[in-house]
Amino acid sequence: MTSGDGGPGGEPDDRLSELIDAVGGQAVTWHSLVYAPNGNVNAGSVHGGQRVHNNPTGEPGAPHATRVREGPIPETEVKAALFGFAEPAWFATALAELDGGLLFLAGRPGSGRHTAALNLLRAGQGKGTPLRALDSLTELDSWQPTDASARGYVVDGLFPSRPLGAGVVGHVRSLLDGVGARMVIVLPDDTALLRRLELDLHVTPVLCEPPPPAAVFATQFEAAVPDQRERERLLTALESGALGDLLVPELLPAEVVELVAALVSADGDATAIGDLRDRLSYRAEREVPELVTSLRDDPDSLAFLLAACVYEGEDYRIVREEADRLLELSDGSLTAVLPATDGRGAETAERPNPDFVFRRSLTELLHAVQASRQPRQIRAAGSFGHSVEPVVFVRHRQAETVLRHVWREYGQLADLVVRWLSDVGWEDGLAGPVGRVMGMAAGWGGGRRALSHIQSLARSDRATSRIIAAHALGIAAQDPVLVAEVRYRLRQWSHAGSPDLRTTVGLACGAEFGLARPDTALRLLRTVLFGLRGRDEGLGENHQVRVAVQVAVITLFEAGHQKNVFDRILEWMDAEQADTEQLLLLFARLLRSPQWFCRQIARGGSEGQLITDLIRQALNTDSSFDVTCEALLSWADQAQWDETLHRAVENLFAALAATLRSGEFRLFVEMDQREADGWAGREIARASLDRWRNGEQGEAA
Repeated sequence: MTSGDGGPGGEPDDRLSELIDAVGGQAVTWHSLVYAPNGNVNAGSVHGGQRVHNNPTGEPGAPHATRVREGPIPETEVKAALFGFAEPAWFATALAELDGGLLFLAGRPGSGRHTAALNLLRAGQGKGTPLRALDSLTELDSWQPTDASARGYVVDGLFPSRPLGAGVVGHVRSLLDGVGARMVIVLPDDTALLRRLELDLHVTPVLCEPPPPAAVFATQFEAAVPDQRERERLLTALESGALGDLLVPELLPAEVVELVAALVSADGDATAIGDLRDRLSYRAEREVPELVTSLRDDPDSLAFLLAACVYEGEDYRIVREEADRLLELSDGSLTAVLPATDGRGAETAERPNPDFVFRRSLTELLHAVQASRQPRQIRAAGSFGHSVEPVVFVRHRQAETVLRHVWREYGQLADLVVRWLSDVGWEDGLAGPVGRVMGMAAGWGGGRRALSHIQSLARSDRATSRIIAAHALGIAAQDPVLVAEVRYRLRQWSHAGSPDLRTTVGLACGAEFGLARPDTALRLLRTVLFGLRGRDEGLGENHQVRVAVQVAVITLFEAGHQKNVFDRILEWMDAEQADTEQLLLLFARLLRSPQWFCRQIARGGSEGQLITDLIRQALNTDSSFDVTCEALLSWADQAQWDETLHRAVENLFAALAATLRSGEFRLFVEMDQREADGWAGREIARASLDRWRNGEQGEAA
């Protein structure tokens, strides 16, 4: 993928895996090994309703932990919502209302609306019921249930410009009743909106008031630590009466989860648990304005504060380097003033000093911005491990609160932050956190130019800038109002003359936006991919667009949407505009993730036959043979230790041996020439070659 900042170049495989990691952003998993004897480690920020997420986490190859906003809701997301859920007082009333087919559920951010919606649907429809998510752009007047197995729907808000009518509500209820399904529409706690629903639709939305913090604490604590004696032991880390003081009425469920997580991680050590009052996130809202004001005349601390906000959780060296770069880029606006005398002792007026080089110690900077350096961790992201000592704030969500305050209150500083963040490098994997901030900023600013800074990044000839834009669009699309503009721009850019814009569309389909909306992402990718054939662009420009599409398709496939991706590839192959060789090469790269393919082939059904036919076609196409051959030989090697994979390879090779065209013949020769003892399919390949050599089977065409 060509770029102006040293991004991936050359053939698509050169740095494809690195680009997939960069586009995956916070969805990509990393693993941490903490070297901290007797230490208490907070490995990430927490967020959610009555559940906690510490990102990034996961196991190798695990699906990305992205909340689905359009499409099937994964069982893992539902189980996370069910874990330790405390039923609020209104739960039974809401459940009775849901029996009518449709429920409007309103609440403020952090009240656990989405968590409650999933629990209501599971309670009403039964365990194991397939659920689907619809985002705020769904036009309910023309909506039809498309998944016959789905029995529950969660609608993420109502788009403001499309108010519902009574007829639409009745129509939706009848559709739901026809398929035995239920729907929860999640709304903000907006007095005007709720009043309009009551007047126009004669419905009274249920207000999602969280249960008392003590009730949430009890259920979460019991779910996290089932043994009562163990819970009693962990509580000994708190002083007498401290728990009651901490569980104040204004505490939200997510903040109660923070308390539970801290108690469990402390493991009964009073020293390790520290002062929980200082760590709870709600205090950041009160103290951030005062914090920013106190640092106004301290450019080093202010630059470090902003860098720590963007890169919270990264290594302290990265945070400090970015703070230095921001200070330099500020051209004096963040620097200290020169003394009132020049070098000869003459009196002068105080003026900004762009060459100020004295820096305060790391310990002083951390103390000034209320952050800390965490114990050394060994992280393995990609091919190599590396050690980091991450900078994190004492209070949860202080980083977001600071940035939002700065963006709204100090306009010129916001412009400086955009210029600073848009120039990060490719190497350190900073595009994800920067994109998150850029996406959140779209909601902080609002107005008709809410996405203007993202569009500037999308048009850039720098690969890193386009990746930042892709992440930012996914974060911005979480806003029920901005999602319409994000979708509109992506559709427009998918047809644009600029290859940079079309590359950004491809990357966005593999980042947060696409992972939450796989159907929409695949439609956009089709437009971008088919649009390449009619353009007279240079090889480099065509190449960067193709690589972006490949990255997105591979990311969607590995995120758990295998059947959807495979079905779309079959559709694209049949289209008149299809570039068959490129599609076969893309399919061949998907074969490097064999689990889903092998399950289908091992079963021997129609899906397995379609996969086998496409593999045969890829083997008999010169441009895709090498990638396909290497993937299949890897299958045969891995199958020595996997029964399902072994059965799939045997079935596949038997089917390939029945035709033995040039591609199948070359595959079998490659296997025969390697030390393949014990590989699945080896005997089938050698027997087929022996028949050909003995004239018992026709020559390979």
